[in-house]
Amino acid sequence: MNQLKLWVVIITLSLTVGSSFIAIKIVLDSVSPLFAFSIRFMITGGILILVSYVFDRKNREIKEIKLWRNALVVGAILIVGGHGLIAWGTQYLSAGIASLLNSTIPLWVVLFMFLMFHSKITNSARLGLALGFGGMIILVGPSIGGQGLNLIGVASLLISSMLWALGSIYSGKSFLPQNFLLSAGMVTLVGGSLLIIPSFLIGEFNLIPSYSDIDLDLLISYLFLIFIGTVIPFVEFY
Repeated sequence: MNQLKLWVVIITLSLTVGSSFIAIKIVLDSVSPLFAFSIRFMITGGILILVSYVFDRKNREIKEIKLWRNALVVGAILIVGGHGLIAWGTQYLSAGIASLLNSTIPLWVVLFMFLMFHSKITNSARLGLALGFGGMIILVGPSIGGQGLNLIGVASLLISSMLWALGSIYSGKSFLPQNFLLSAGMVTLVGGSLLIIPSFLIGEFNLIPSYSDIDLDLLISYLFLIFIGTVIPFVEFY
């Protein structure tokens, strides 16, 4: 990957993922967290798999059981663990604080790579992490002042970031479809399908909003989460 493409991906991911927390807060005001995220990722997965088929109808990777099995593991870590905890924890935090805690993912990636594979932490990596966290604190800091932090929310977002880091490392070393649209689609579809299980077990189905409760803000925010907060980041990720 050349440097220009790398920076485009990094900047785009930062903008889409960071801004998605505002939409998440709007959605969670009306829809139960795990159910909302489950449907979000199942829709995303269906869209990406369909698009991958349109562009490459001869691709037979979708029929390989091993690929689905690997997608199941990655989806469980990234979607059920990572995003499930984001959904749960963001209920108790402001969008700014949730975004700040979520931005610790690069730190955990560097730490886990060092602990698991003894990867060297370069001076440029240290500088990049310091600048990234410093900039995030400057941007988000004003929303933190004088606000009590909910322990459940903070713990959920931090554990989510750790799982995302582990899932990212595992995903990079696992055998998934070479077609990046299909890879992203399989992981999000399987992960969203798995997430419906804990949603059902904790009784969220009894809290599904009726048609009359769906307003324009909720609809726009949900569409934003699907297309801007999920499709773009996962396609770039893979």
